[in-house]
Amino acid sequence: MKNLYFFLISLCFCSFCSAQLTVNGFANNPTVCSGNSTLITATATPVGYSVSAIPTSLIGSYYTNVLADALSANFTPRSAGINYNDCRWDGISIPFGFTYYGSPVSSVNVSSNGWITFSATSATTGFGFALPSAGQPNNAIHGITTNLTLDAAGVLEYYVDGSAPNRVFVVRYEDVPFASGGGTATFEIHLLETSNIVEIHTLSCTNTTLAKAQGVENATGTVATIATGRNNTTTWSGFSNSYRFTPDVINYTWSPSSTLSSSTGSSVIATPINTTIYTINATNASNSATGSTTVTVTVNSGSFTLAGTPGGASICQNISVGAGSTNYRDVSNCNLIAQVTPAGGSPVTNTINTCTKVDLNATKRGTSDLYASRKYDIEPIVNPATSTANIKLYFLQSEFNDFNTRANDSGHKALPTGPADATGIANLLLRQFHGTGTNPTNYSGSYVDFTTATPGFTVNWNATQSWWEITVPVNGFSGFYISSSKISPLSIKLTYFKGTQTDKKHFLSWKVVCTSAEAKFELQRSSNGSIYYPLSTFTASKDRCENPFDFTDVNPSEGKNYYRLKFTDVDDKVNYSNIVLLTQKTGHFDLISLSPNLTSSQPVVLKINTTKKETVTVALSDFTGRMFEKQTVSLQIGSNQIPVQTNSLAAGIYNVTVYSSNDKPVSLKLIKQ
Repeated sequence: MKNLYFFLISLCFCSFCSAQLTVNGFANNPTVCSGNSTLITATATPVGYSVSAIPTSLIGSYYTNVLADALSANFTPRSAGINYNDCRWDGISIPFGFTYYGSPVSSVNVSSNGWITFSATSATTGFGFALPSAGQPNNAIHGITTNLTLDAAGVLEYYVDGSAPNRVFVVRYEDVPFASGGGTATFEIHLLETSNIVEIHTLSCTNTTLAKAQGVENATGTVATIATGRNNTTTWSGFSNSYRFTPDVINYTWSPSSTLSSSTGSSVIATPINTTIYTINATNASNSATGSTTVTVTVNSGSFTLAGTPGGASICQNISVGAGSTNYRDVSNCNLIAQVTPAGGSPVTNTINTCTKVDLNATKRGTSDLYASRKYDIEPIVNPATSTANIKLYFLQSEFNDFNTRANDSGHKALPTGPADATGIANLLLRQFHGTGTNPTNYSGSYVDFTTATPGFTVNWNATQSWWEITVPVNGFSGFYISSSKISPLSIKLTYFKGTQTDKKHFLSWKVVCTSAEAKFELQRSSNGSIYYPLSTFTASKDRCENPFDFTDVNPSEGKNYYRLKFTDVDDKVNYSNIVLLTQKTGHFDLISLSPNLTSSQPVVLKINTTKKETVTVALSDFTGRMFEKQTVSLQIGSNQIPVQTNSLAAGIYNVTVYSSNDKPVSLKLIKQ
């Protein structure tokens, strides 16, 4: 028998020695792009609670999120229950991370009967039993779990008090009547941010006939920690009114730690270089129970393509920034968006939502200023208005080229045309709009401009990747747009530029006001409205500018002719006029004669000269439009003679008309006697 006792004692010791924690690890982003980070969080179960008496310290009513107030007829619709005696409100969000019995929770269900639960439940009563109990509710905090009623009196509300990281989520029951035996209860359930501590503060509980319970209970209803003397008992006099339930302290260590923000703590930021398996070891400081698990973070090689396509959707990534430089990428293919490096007086931390969008082309976006097609919006979740960092933005040369095609017409200087364009680099301007908004016209804050004269602002060409890299030190985050400095006002002001067409010639005229000593004009012509060639140049003194100018284009091109003026003052400031479009149609054939055009019976011959072979239609009609004869004729280059039959015509006046697909119809008059 003694040996049996020793065996049992040894078995108990072995069970204690082998006490295990079940450890879980969760990576916010189990797959990251090269250079990106992810948050990894560890949890462990089982976790127990120790209970201690504390002074009662109610936070007081906010009256902001009222679930029930019968006297004011202020009720939030119930999630379950047919009255406010036995009912429940579900899915109330907890505005900060909270862990209960070792598991993270994000929302709570609140009962009219003095308890809250973090699990789905069908219970609307949930009282009348000692804790722990397998009966619902489980995973619950029992403030004063009993038969309460809010049908006729009492207030039930929830709210958040304090500031991060020390906020308190409060569920408050105020003067809530008991369903029988008389009396009321006023108490608050507090969830404390960061520490995961639960407090139950009881101001009054005057009923002495109904059984009541107070404490915390795990998800299976097998473990509970109870306030002394308050486990389904009727009279609560003689005890401390308030209790604190403190979870076991779980110590976590992580390895390998070289790519982690810390080697300890329940949450770390991982920035792996290659796919890495992280090991989490956990120890319960209260009972020395241990456990471990692993979390794998897979790394995708970073693409050397910029995210976003012209006219496409906004491309975003929402991840935590690391202590060094963090590359934000398109999560689907790891194309690069931007780079953020914490720096300055208040280095940015936590999660940053980083987006880029590329319009079809540069546009004024509803303002007087022109902006390049690629824009950025970068918003940290913490202190977006005051956080500081160095931000690297990326642009393609094609985006600058597109901007330049519209720059002059918008009063802007050109962006760099290539890596060696020092003037274009000096012209570049990055405009940051503070606040929130979607385009330069609606941001809620002011804007600030950065140029190469701004300390810390750099514009570099990456020859390896063939893109521009613009680094800017920022104080506060928001929207970023590329533009350029404005062209100084020209000392030549255009009054008008217009044109007319006469006898297949184009007459152009213009008037200017000059304040410079000399003005140069270059009249340009284009056949497509994009590429212009000089047609004529003029130089005029200030006095000559007082009179209009004109020019006749005696040899316009067939089809569309676009005209514009380029004018340059003595300071070499250049601007362009409006565009004038004149269309020149040159016929391929001419009607020479209709002989004779006065006839009684003799044959009539139509003579046509043409510069190219083509097919025409010759029609004979009267002045009402009635057709008498129509023939199709193939013209040869040079002179053509076409007989026109008139024998069957009555006396009268007729038209002989030639139709062509390339020219307007042309007619000659024929008189039949």
